[in-house]
Amino acid sequence: MNAVAANLREDRSMPTRRGFVTSMLGAGAALATQGPHKAAAQANRRLIVDAQVHLWKAESPDWKWVSGLQPQLPEPFTIERLVPMMDEAGVDRAVIVPPSWPGDRNDYALEAVKRYPTRFRVMGRIPLQDPKSADLLPKWKEQQGML
Repeated sequence: MNAVAANLREDRSMPTRRGFVTSMLGAGAALATQGPHKAAAQANRRLIVDAQVHLWKAESPDWKWVSGLQPQLPEPFTIERLVPMMDEAGVDRAVIVPPSWPGDRNDYALEAVKRYPTRFRVMGRIPLQDPKSADLLPKWKEQQGML
């Protein structure tokens, strides 16, 4: 093991990707305990939660994508497109994980929460490489719908 790897291994203040993902495993369970969606209020009906959806708008001057990154689909996957698909499939709620190509932004995911507060929660993006990101965490969950 070289010196750089040894230093990284000893530095426990910087979360690893695996550690971060592991800490988020309870996000779906937490979402499910927030109270039933009206469609799930029927007796003997299971609450169905999609634990990871990506939403994005078309690239525009105010919604630039990171250079070199591209979306999974050629057309935007918007709130307006997702909600009817959830209804048709019987999905009550979803955890939105913002995609990487717009960068570390959560605004569109939080817009979905504002429009559908009983249906969405957000596992937001933070720039993990920036030590200043830790300053965001104390008030992170004060954002409506943020896990």
